[in-house]
Amino acid sequence: MNTFATLTLDTPAETFIFTNVAVPERIVFGGKQLLDVQKMIGGRRRVNAMGPDDDPISWTGWLVPTGSGSTPMQRAQVLDSFRRIGTVCTLSWDTLRYQVVISDFHATYEKPFKIPYSISFEVVEDQTQLITSLPAYNPAQAMSTDMASMSTLSNCIGDSTLNGLVGDLQGAMGTLSGAAQPIANGLKAVTSFVSGVANCAAQVVNSVESAAASVVAPLAAVASHVQSLITGAEQAMASGSGVLPGLPASTTVFSALTRMNAAVQLPELYQLRSITARMQVNLPLISTPTSSKTITVGGGDLYTIASQQYGDATRWTDIAAANNISDPVLVGINTLTIPP
Repeated sequence: MNTFATLTLDTPAETFIFTNVAVPERIVFGGKQLLDVQKMIGGRRRVNAMGPDDDPISWTGWLVPTGSGSTPMQRAQVLDSFRRIGTVCTLSWDTLRYQVVISDFHATYEKPFKIPYSISFEVVEDQTQLITSLPAYNPAQAMSTDMASMSTLSNCIGDSTLNGLVGDLQGAMGTLSGAAQPIANGLKAVTSFVSGVANCAAQVVNSVESAAASVVAPLAAVASHVQSLITGAEQAMASGSGVLPGLPASTTVFSALTRMNAAVQLPELYQLRSITARMQVNLPLISTPTSSKTITVGGGDLYTIASQQYGDATRWTDIAAANNISDPVLVGINTLTIPP
């Protein structure tokens, strides 16, 4: 039995939590990159990357009675109903989060108290991907968006310590957002012959680096507390269930309520953990305004892209040189490096 991860399947109607022996020892995830391969005379190839193609996620396990009173047969029927309806669900465990559709579900009725099952999901979207560089969307904006999501989730969870830590982080993030605004507006480091502007750019970058450093500690504190809440909730879910002889009824009720509360909070806590991990990756990127970024486009031309990215269509040659291409007209899906 896997004791270090809880699988959660969120649907528009309800949340299904895989616990105990329903959680497999291992889950394989990942996939391929879709490639458009053109073979040319002389053995050369032109390979265009068209985007990720995630493999199905699947595993096997056993459905057993839960603390909520659901029987293995009832849990199997719930999963099979998701498969029949074709509901788009959110599958999450550890720091991973996917939008999925159940493609296969099979259960074998052998004993009423333990039903073996197998399940497979087709991945609609990998929501674990880090937001680092998107057209017109920089790391500072990604951090602000994640901060807003974190505040909403924290309020829903209702833990006073977490709310306080998120409040501290929000204050530090406010300072960082103000310092990073010139970079978000397109300020770049320039050559030293324009000394006044160069000094100004250097001051902005130094200010951003200082503000970013002040975010590190409160962000780490939030991440640490979220993990402790997850650990506590997972332990509550794994605790004994049912009415034990000799225990007061109030103790039994309190234990059941604790498990119910953990079941409700775990999906939000897992989402919070993913957000904090993404913010920790994006934080160092805010103070690097001159770094390149990549965009994926379908067709089009470099003139339009240069106009969108720089406000100057004549800079299409910079994009062409960075990607080792000569024709400004694009065919198919292309991932392009956009130089600073």
